[in-house]
Amino acid sequence: NGTYLRNGPGLWNIGDYNFRHLFDGYATIVRLHFEDGRLIAGHRQINSEAYKAAKKNQKLCYREFSEVPKQDNFLSYVGDLASLFSGASLTDNSNTGVVKLGDGRVICLTETMKGSIEIDPVTLETKGRFVYTDNLGYLIHSAHPVVTDNEFLTLLPDLLNPGYLVVRMEPGSNERKVVGRVACKGRPSPGWVHSFPVTENYVVVPEMPLRYSTRNLLRAEPTTLYTFEWHPESKAFMHVMSRATGKV
Repeated sequence: NGTYLRNGPGLWNIGDYNFRHLFDGYATIVRLHFEDGRLIAGHRQINSEAYKAAKKNQKLCYREFSEVPKQDNFLSYVGDLASLFSGASLTDNSNTGVVKLGDGRVICLTETMKGSIEIDPVTLETKGRFVYTDNLGYLIHSAHPVVTDNEFLTLLPDLLNPGYLVVRMEPGSNERKVVGRVACKGRPSPGWVHSFPVTENYVVVPEMPLRYSTRNLLRAEPTTLYTFEWHPESKAFMHVMSRATGKV
């Protein structure tokens, strides 16, 4: 007996427009409940701001994984760039991961910080945005944190000063605390990290040649590698951090 929850892309069109990439689909949360040999299944759209705006206006309104809203003129394009750096135009379409915190709260996630959304694990109702109460100021994080009954561990990529902040959050809290920082050995930016290994004493931060690209982020059309660039000359590294001291 028990319940399995999983989120992922579930709606790939809005109005007359069809998305071109799997990860652009608006998030659906699925619930499979097993009880005495029977299975009860249900699903529901996650009411993110990106989904609600698209449904209301019948068009893309936020920057998704590979899609960018069409701008009417140069001034609106400049305004979109300004909102990109503030995070206002980034999606909160939480279609990538779902975790149960040690205090029982269930959070759906994507790579943008604002895409952390709390849901009711029984009704699948969207309860609202999960607001981090610290002042770390980052816009993105790992889509697949490491979660136990005692903590929530994740990585915050630093695009301006290439590196990763390792942070942890205790059950019942919305405040992330810094474990330590990893400085990237390669350039020009941090590598894309979907998840990472954790042991009792160490956090292992992978740094891969598939790196975030500011140039691709600024473009109004998707590129072959979307918001990333492949830099094999930058090599790959495994940074091992002490959980007790934060030293690498």
